[in-house]
Amino acid sequence: MRKITKALTGASLLALATPAFAQEATAPEQAAEQASGSSADIVVTATRRAERLQDVPLAVSALGGEQLAATGFKDLTNIAYTFSGVQFGTTPNDAGFRVRGVGTLGGFTSASEAPVGLVVDNVVIGFGSPVNSLGDLERIEVLKGPQGTQFGKNASSGVINITTKKPELGEFSGNIYGSYGSFDERDIHGAVNVPIGSKAALNIYAFDRAYDGFIKNVVRDETWGGQHYYGTRAKLLVEPTEGLSVTLIGDYSRQKQKGPGQTWTLNKLSAAQTAPGGIAGVPFVNLAALGVTPDLHNEVSIEDGAGFYDVENYGASLQLDLELGDYTLTSVSAWREFNEAPFTYAIDGLPYEKFFAKSKGETKRFYSQELRLTSPQGQPLEYIAGLFFSRQKTGLGGGQSAILRPALPYSTFPTISITAGYNVTRTKSDSAALFFDGKYHITDTLSLLGGARLTRDKVTALNYSYVDPELEPFVPPTPANNFTPSGTLPYAVRAPQTGRAKKTDISGRLGLEYKPDRDLLFYATYARGYLGPTVTFSGLSGTRSTVAPQTVDDITAGAKMQFLDRTLTVNLNAFWDKYKDLQTSVFDGQEFLTENAGGAEVKGFEVELVARPSKTFSVNASFTYSDAKFTDYITACPTVFVVAGTAATVCNASATPGQLFDASGEVLPGSPKYSIVLGANWEYPITDRLTFDASSNLSFRSKTQNAVGDKNTIQPAYEVVNVNLGIGDADGAWRVGGFVRNLFDVDFNSAILGLPFSDGGYVNWRTREAERTFGVSFEARF
Repeated sequence: MRKITKALTGASLLALATPAFAQEATAPEQAAEQASGSSADIVVTATRRAERLQDVPLAVSALGGEQLAATGFKDLTNIAYTFSGVQFGTTPNDAGFRVRGVGTLGGFTSASEAPVGLVVDNVVIGFGSPVNSLGDLERIEVLKGPQGTQFGKNASSGVINITTKKPELGEFSGNIYGSYGSFDERDIHGAVNVPIGSKAALNIYAFDRAYDGFIKNVVRDETWGGQHYYGTRAKLLVEPTEGLSVTLIGDYSRQKQKGPGQTWTLNKLSAAQTAPGGIAGVPFVNLAALGVTPDLHNEVSIEDGAGFYDVENYGASLQLDLELGDYTLTSVSAWREFNEAPFTYAIDGLPYEKFFAKSKGETKRFYSQELRLTSPQGQPLEYIAGLFFSRQKTGLGGGQSAILRPALPYSTFPTISITAGYNVTRTKSDSAALFFDGKYHITDTLSLLGGARLTRDKVTALNYSYVDPELEPFVPPTPANNFTPSGTLPYAVRAPQTGRAKKTDISGRLGLEYKPDRDLLFYATYARGYLGPTVTFSGLSGTRSTVAPQTVDDITAGAKMQFLDRTLTVNLNAFWDKYKDLQTSVFDGQEFLTENAGGAEVKGFEVELVARPSKTFSVNASFTYSDAKFTDYITACPTVFVVAGTAATVCNASATPGQLFDASGEVLPGSPKYSIVLGANWEYPITDRLTFDASSNLSFRSKTQNAVGDKNTIQPAYEVVNVNLGIGDADGAWRVGGFVRNLFDVDFNSAILGLPFSDGGYVNWRTREAERTFGVSFEARF
């Protein structure tokens, strides 16, 4: 554990760790009344009921909004540093959350859904994230392992379940927060709660946050990676009669980035590439003169292509809760839209235009309807049953056009339209499901757990290309131009082609819960997860691939224990997951293509501890061990072996040597074997009106490898320490604070990938979290 001792020493100045458990979450009134009132009572909705975390027979962790704010993090993706066993990928083949080492492994052309689902205010999110600010979060829950019984097919490996703050009836209140930090980072957000008579209330939240770039592009004399987010969320709560609750939510957010979406720098080039006359050697590129040293810590880009990113994410939902005697009938209707503005980018990493691409923009739409019936608690059989329907459309836009000049830097000719003009892929995914999940109390201490979900998926996809009128026309060699051709080689547009996939499948769980005491819970479950099929098309060749459904069999056994009047909490679980037809991606030297791996196995355990020796001090720790490997995966021979000349001996999984590679036993891309979160929170009353508070956390992650078989893509282990100090009113009316993220300025990359079109080059995918950030903050409530 590189520098772990130093980091631990720094963290111990305030104690130990960021909590792996939430502080007391504001829960529905009924659940709050049922809770015992202990400071260790944490209420979550992991099973779609409001229950104490310690009473839920699932591997689930939770974090309160105030605790998350205490870390100083600003983005939802940063929960990867507050929960062990959770990561977030930003690269094309690893975009999205990862739990227990498994997450999104689809490529650029993938239309499949994420195996780790994102649920916000009871709405399954099909794409993007409606949470671009953390200021109005009530809590975040991480459910580990297959959760498809209640949360659907895009929850085969876990769920990130987020609850935002709800309006409060009969109360006028509000809050405002502002912070400023390194890289001109600003974060301003606030909310106001307005009562509308005695039976309705409106809560409006707005935010604006931004920071400057952290990558210096010396070719364009620009700084890349800066982000600007702004948006709002409005929630209207109406309780017109006893037993009826109506919640209407609307949200809008926008993200703008200067520079391309891929924040990468050169990591490694071969000797042939940097030698005189090589593609990155003099006289074409003088790396020394540009001040660039390709390595793991390179923060300088020499990409010549301009880039930017501009996306809007908005939607609305309507939730109706109707009490039918002791039962509750809930309806959740939702619509979301994701609009990506036209943009350009280059991904050759070099100071000349070898590759260039442009997009006309894309729109994605998602509709869902859920209807569920919740039985009363305290009965022999407690259950939730319901229906779910959704439709998702992607690729609603003019497509992308990309050109390649393979002879550069030696010749500008030829220019090849590698997408055959503008390439368009449109996908429609329909899903319908019936589900039942419940608990039967066999005795006062022993209960049977069980549930099932019947899902019907249908995917239709269309691909075609059309002429890009902006490409330079082809000029053949003639005496008039000294027999020197120029322009874009003639190409044939692709006629429309379609693809279809459909599947009916069952997911579910079966298990036992044993609760001999109010503070002891033991459970063991078997669960089957399911991720639906999809159809993808290569963005370059248009080659169609039908990707089979991904399934997983999971066995989890755990214990939740509290001691010393609930001041000490110990939660344990061990898991074994067997994946079949794992949906993954492979980089063929030009693009990421989605395919099925034969199988994968993930096994490990998790330990979570929290100690609250007093009302003003708590210490927490969590540890996840996850051994995630392919068990059966035959894929194309990795470029690293082709370049090294060893393909014939290493890639021998077929009758023809040098073509196919047996990746069995290889670690899943981006999966750390160990992850640790440590932290502490402390409050000290200075006077009866002033309180000092301090919190710190440390997040450690072991090494990861981002490409199968390629040791050049290993990101070494690293740790991040954060500190937050403040002084404020004892009743919480105001607070002034200071924070440091990445206290020891530890450098790391989000990923290391092969450089496209380079035959042996590698790039670092840089991340904002690798930059040390100092900041100050002010907040007030009324």
